[in-house]
Amino acid sequence: MSQAGIREGSARAARYEDGFRVLQGKREYVTYLDDSSIRIWYSDVPWRYEPHDHSAVEVLLTTEGMVTYTVEDTVYQVRKGEVLIVPPDTIHSLSMEAGSSRYLFLFEPDVVMTMRDIKSMATYFNKPFHLRDGSEAHVRIRDLLIRAKDAYEKRDLMWNTVCYSCILRIYATLGQHYLSGIRPRPGDNQRNMDSEVITAVMTYINNHYREELSLEDVARFAGFSRYYFSRTFKRQTGYSFKDYLCQKRLQVAMDLLIRTNRSMRDVAIESGFGSVATFNRVFREKKGCTPTQYRAIYGTY
Repeated sequence: MSQAGIREGSARAARYEDGFRVLQGKREYVTYLDDSSIRIWYSDVPWRYEPHDHSAVEVLLTTEGMVTYTVEDTVYQVRKGEVLIVPPDTIHSLSMEAGSSRYLFLFEPDVVMTMRDIKSMATYFNKPFHLRDGSEAHVRIRDLLIRAKDAYEKRDLMWNTVCYSCILRIYATLGQHYLSGIRPRPGDNQRNMDSEVITAVMTYINNHYREELSLEDVARFAGFSRYYFSRTFKRQTGYSFKDYLCQKRLQVAMDLLIRTNRSMRDVAIESGFGSVATFNRVFREKKGCTPTQYRAIYGTY
């Protein structure tokens, strides 16, 4: 099933039992079940997905045949039993032929990156891992993915935490086996300090997005100059401050539109846009449709 021929900049969605994926241009926005930030699903349907990126880490476990990924300019042919880990905010595409099957895992890396030893090695974790050597570490990671998949399917109490406990063990195994001997490079200490500050800033934005937040105010909170903050925030997150704040507000608005029947005025205020006019204008610019149209298509309330 090809996704080719979609107009650049248009918004579209693929609906699944546990949520849907919205593609805006090459940027994909993934929704999750309530109180979770991970999605796992199985497919044996021939499929081609054009180049895109998203904030989630994507992990492929091929169970039959072969799945072909292109990550930036590198092609990976991931065969049965092999694992491919694609870092967040990385352009990639995939195709799967008839007779093949796979599990696909998407999860937000925020929890993982709170671990300081992982954060200190972020340069090395932010690259693809193609696990195909059949080593003990490869087998252990594959087993942890299956455990996460089982917890996701059972949906017992605290299943999201169980899934993330498996993910943390996967990162520990990657570091111990595939990155052993690597030490942070000169200059990494300053970058790590900056990363700590930007993480605190992102938490601040996530807690205060309903308020009027200016670049100057947030730079002052970080203790940086306006210029240094802008450059550092962009380098650490891949977004400008303005775009990050806008995406945060849009994500809140999208969730409210999907999961509630609250008025557009309430949604606009609750998501930090301040007025319905501003909300409608920004939503149309970023999503290619009005909030009312979005709710009509995706609303579940």
